[in-house]
Amino acid sequence: MTKRTLKVSLLALLMALPAQLAFAGVEASFRYPLASFSGPVQSMWAKLAVDPERNEIYTLRPRKHDIRIYDEHGMEIFVFAEGLGGAADITIGNDGDIFVLTNGYQASTIHLLNYRGEPVAQIPLQNVPDAFSRIVADRILHRGDSLYLVDSAAMKVIVVDEAGRFEQGYDLAREIKPFVPSDQAQRELSIRDWRREQLENIELNGFTVDAQGNLFFTVPVLFSVFKLSADGELERFGKPGGAKGKFGVVAGIITDDMGYIYVSDRLRSVVLVFDRNLNFQTEFGYRGNEPSNLIVPDELAIDNNGNVYVGQAANRGVSVFKVVHQDARIPQVSETALIKELEKSGRAIEEVEVDRAEFVVDRGSDVTSTDSGDSGRNTEVVESPNKEENHNE
Repeated sequence: MTKRTLKVSLLALLMALPAQLAFAGVEASFRYPLASFSGPVQSMWAKLAVDPERNEIYTLRPRKHDIRIYDEHGMEIFVFAEGLGGAADITIGNDGDIFVLTNGYQASTIHLLNYRGEPVAQIPLQNVPDAFSRIVADRILHRGDSLYLVDSAAMKVIVVDEAGRFEQGYDLAREIKPFVPSDQAQRELSIRDWRREQLENIELNGFTVDAQGNLFFTVPVLFSVFKLSADGELERFGKPGGAKGKFGVVAGIITDDMGYIYVSDRLRSVVLVFDRNLNFQTEFGYRGNEPSNLIVPDELAIDNNGNVYVGQAANRGVSVFKVVHQDARIPQVSETALIKELEKSGRAIEEVEVDRAEFVVDRGSDVTSTDSGDSGRNTEVVESPNKEENHNE
């Protein structure tokens, strides 16, 4: 009888196993504040952006009208401030170009700067439909080869290319309308006048787009995070409250390349972490005066090393936390148990070889072994031929 050898990546094998055979979890630990050689740099709700190619973090301090660049260790390496009056937000392009959004009277302008902070061009918006022509953006985000411009008050988003040509528009206020209590429902619920006024002036706060093109945004008065998928499906999650995992006043939001979602909460002074299935995992920060505490956190950013940057109030500057995912830690499971689990998927297993080294997935990395060798990268599964098929090739 001829045997067929099948090489399966260890991560793929783990994903095929039931939850009880693999652990999951998120750990966050405080590292340091962003600093210069003079010490921690003070800021009040700084805008944040990451250059993924160089792993550098940019901060825009709207009140100080300056942009500061920090290396991957959180040390300031460059500052520029010329011509940044009215700057509202910042984002970084694929080649390191800097896009700065400025706000004027009923209008917003995109400025393109080079890596030295020198002006290159203004980017005019082109071919914008009437429904989005009056947008006054206060947020800008670069994803792929596109720029997302967000009008938080109107809850509208337009997507343009790097030349400013219109690509797509979103009316998020219309999207979330089914989740907003109607006037009749408000009366039946005896909602107080101040609360009704809030519901009549709904705005979004945080906004981001993940690698798959899904839009995430926070709506504080609804105590909610919304996910608008690339295929148009809208999901809502979050519950109001002061307990762990609940929302007080939701603010900034980001995602990482493993699908985890990070949400800052101004009222509770924490950053909450949810998995890709929108299940709460952990939170960190909390109000206080210790370096690891947060005071009214708002803007968030994340780099390729799993460092989460948190802008906050009270001139506390930007705090940096290290996040580690443990989604692929191998427990001590017998070969017999593995064979039984694989057989459930219809495989006739005769033998399985398992590397006994412990594996951990750090955010954004491949599966890596605690051993120095590469023997744990793949596990070899020897299968007998399916009785109904001929695999003698």
